[in-house]
Amino acid sequence: MTKYVLVVLSILFYSSSAQAYVGPGLGVGVIGAIVGVVLAVLMAIIGVFWYPLKRMFKKGDDAETLEDNNDSDNK
Repeated sequence: MTKYVLVVLSILFYSSSAQAYVGPGLGVGVIGAIVGVVLAVLMAIIGVFWYPLKRMFKKGDDAETLEDNNDSDNK
């Protein structure tokens, strides 16, 4: 049993050279994918946190503006 485990482990950990070429096109694709993921995360954060806060503050400004307009009309 230990012979089989030893053989399997030696086959799994045996490494050989990978005769492969990684060209500039693949590098640009990887950089593009990383930038895309980062931008998607940032846009998700902006959509979840920033826009609701912006709407909340804008509603407060609109209410004050309407009150100011009503006060000036009554005078």
